[in-house]
Amino acid sequence: MSGPRRKAGKSAGNIPELLALGEQIAERRRSLGRLQNEVAESAGVSRSTLHTIEHGGSGVRWEKIAAVSHELGLSLKLVENDRYI
Repeated sequence: MSGPRRKAGKSAGNIPELLALGEQIAERRRSLGRLQNEVAESAGVSRSTLHTIEHGGSGVRWEKIAAVSHELGLSLKLVENDRYI
């Protein structure tokens, strides 16, 4: 079985936070040497949903993002930004 490609895809959205989240998830998946199909199946989501997450698309339920994150050994955490500090 071949490993994941390091192919840069077109962004599915334009929200910086979702783009950054997707990039982080994709990089973690690749660093673990796992394919989208494998991670998606293990997380209980479709490969197209994982693709959407990795490319910063909106409209994905948080439960699915959390399931993918958990499958990759990541946790979601909100941090303060400097807007209100």
